[in-house]
Amino acid sequence: MTKKTSPDADRDPLFVNSVAKAFQLLEIFDKARPSASFSQAARELGMEKSAAQRAAHTLWRLGYLDKVGRDGEYRLSRRCLDMGQRYLEANRLIASASPFLKFLRRKTSASVNLAMLDGTDTVFPVRYTSLEMLGNDLGERPRLPAYCTATGIAILAAMPDEKVQEVLNKSELKPLMPKSIWQMDKILERIAKTREDGYALGVEEDFASDITVACSIRDAHTNDVAALGVSYSSEAMTVESILKDWSPLIVSVAREINTRLAEGAFGLDA
Repeated sequence: MTKKTSPDADRDPLFVNSVAKAFQLLEIFDKARPSASFSQAARELGMEKSAAQRAAHTLWRLGYLDKVGRDGEYRLSRRCLDMGQRYLEANRLIASASPFLKFLRRKTSASVNLAMLDGTDTVFPVRYTSLEMLGNDLGERPRLPAYCTATGIAILAAMPDEKVQEVLNKSELKPLMPKSIWQMDKILERIAKTREDGYALGVEEDFASDITVACSIRDAHTNDVAALGVSYSSEAMTVESILKDWSPLIVSVAREINTRLAEGAFGLDA
């Protein structure tokens, strides 16, 4: 799903429409639409055909689109992978947390992920899925609502109240699963409890048979906030055993990441 241009863009003297159109064109490609012609892109975006043609041609010349098929349809090129990889390598929080995610994956044999807030959703730049939870792969849902996931609640709990309210006011609050906590008052109660406990607990709120313990991570130098999430199968573990045997380790690892971020030290051996 492509993002619409902000209504404030027309009043922004520094906003470059041609650049916006190029990125909007890139965003139309996904699993449901792996390739498209410039005329299809123009219809999808409500763009003039000539503008879509110029944008697609420029992106092709720059190497971010490939031409495929007899009709010369466009698709994302492998060069787009470079942009994502550069983000992972350049982000201090992700770079410092990644060795600890691998450590937790080996130590717990659970699924481990790093979640970050994008608008009202959580996205997952790093994920390690356990064999027991392969069925909980994100698949068609590369992002999840922050308000009803343990990682999202952990992130919100690390944010100022006014920012939390802003995110929740923009969210379409509704149950994602039968056990989702989606009512405003209960979400705020959950955030308060997470701040008190030092972690968020989620039970089958985004996937069936999923129990997640999540802790916030903050880079004080950039003000980036993320959440470390460790997920277990409810068919193999109980909530009580997870909280007793594993939550202290998860909280401790999150604190260590925060400490090293504050000190500017990265990696397990830094």
